[in-house]
Amino acid sequence: MASHVIDSAIFKDMYGTDELRQVFSDENLLQCWLDVEAALARAEAAVELIPPEAAAEISRQARVELLDVAALKQGIDDTTHELVPLVRQLAALCEGEAGRYVHWGATTQDITDTGLVLQVKAAHAIIGRDLQALADSLQALARRDESLGVPGERR
Repeated sequence: MASHVIDSAIFKDMYGTDELRQVFSDENLLQCWLDVEAALARAEAAVELIPPEAAAEISRQARVELLDVAALKQGIDDTTHELVPLVRQLAALCEGEAGRYVHWGATTQDITDTGLVLQVKAAHAIIGRDLQALADSLQALARRDESLGVPGERR
C-alpha cells in the first residue's frame, strides 16, 4: 500500500508525472550521490589531494547499476545511516588503492544535500519546460480566440 499520493496507483498521476517520479526515484537518488562522490574525487585530484588514478577509478565505478541494492538496503537497516553502506560498496568496487579515497574529506550532508540539489535541478528543468509548453498553448489559444472575435468581447 502506498504511503503517499505520489506513490499511489490511484492518485499518482494527479500529483506527478512518470518523468518527475524517475527524477526522485531511489535509483536516481543513488546515482546522484554517486555522481557527487565522483565529482568530489575528480576535484580533489585536480588539486592533488588524491591520486588522479584514484579519481578516475572512483568515477568509473560510480554507477548505480554496479550496486547491490538489496545489500545496500540491508546495510542501511543495519547501520541506520543512509550513506555509509553506499560509500562502502563504492570503495569495494574500486580496484587497487582507489577505494580508500572514496568520500575523502566529505560529510554525509555534503553528499546527500548536493545529490538532492541535482535532483531538484533536473525537476526544475522538466517543470520549466512543461510550464513553457503550457504558456505557448495558452498564447496560441488566446491568439486564435482574438482572431475569431470572441462573443461578448470588449473592444
